[in-house]
Amino acid sequence: MAYGMHGNGEEALQLFKDMVAGGEVKPTDVTFIAIFAACSHSGMVDEGLHLFQSMKEEHDIEPGPDHYACVVDLLGRAGQVERAYEFINTTPSCFDNIGAWSSLLGACRLHQNVKIGEIAAQHLIKLQPNVASHYVLLSNIYSSAGLWDRATDVRRKMKEIGVKKEPGCSWIVHGDEIHKFLAGDLMHPQSEKLHDFLDTLSERMKKEGYVPDTSCVLHNVEEDEKEALLCGHSEKLAIAFGILNSPPGTTIRVAKNLRVCNDCHAAAKFISKLMDREIILRDVRRFHHFKNGTCSCGDYW
Repeated sequence: MAYGMHGNGEEALQLFKDMVAGGEVKPTDVTFIAIFAACSHSGMVDEGLHLFQSMKEEHDIEPGPDHYACVVDLLGRAGQVERAYEFINTTPSCFDNIGAWSSLLGACRLHQNVKIGEIAAQHLIKLQPNVASHYVLLSNIYSSAGLWDRATDVRRKMKEIGVKKEPGCSWIVHGDEIHKFLAGDLMHPQSEKLHDFLDTLSERMKKEGYVPDTSCVLHNVEEDEKEALLCGHSEKLAIAFGILNSPPGTTIRVAKNLRVCNDCHAAAKFISKLMDREIILRDVRRFHHFKNGTCSCGDYW
């Protein structure tokens, strides 16, 4: 599981093979969840599907709801959203599988598939009407597609039924203190300094080829306003704090309570190269190791 969370899918797969070949330790249902997750986070679709077939045939382990959800995640994360949806429709065990529908909805947000995203959200809202993330993801899908009226309707419905979104925040340890940041944070003592640094850094990044992903801004505002909002994302503020408050070459370690957004992921790659820093970002899904302009996830997250 650790190999998978750090983007070392090949190592995870080899460890699994060594376990099976050794014969002393037999894989369990939890072992397969770990190896499926590793394949999913490394884009190893064929390997993951082969292992799913081998569960019953070679290891006499009956797939459960979590395993089916892992297959949906494996396909969806790799961009095969239609295939993931077909898998749910042709697998009776998935019809009321919250994990499978959640994985599909997340894939639709990542790959901006409005049609299937609506279907997944409808199923989830029926199964779990009071879970905020279902509404938020659907609203984000609409916003990314420029369907602002639909996004507003979803947010309005959340307010009507009293469902509240968990605010995104990031934090970093400096000395013996934890510094926490929210999006657009102006409460930290160094806020002005951090925002100025990010504005300047953004211009440098653009010269190197960085293009702000304004689809991550879920407000109907002008492009320049969207770019300004992107600079205030919590993970960017935490990374900036780490750079400004540590010696050159020091590894920056940041944690976030939600999934890192597309723009912050792209920006972190540029920052790691421009600042000559390794940046380790732990989001709700996995660890991202940014170094010299690349990420350990290979853009599968």
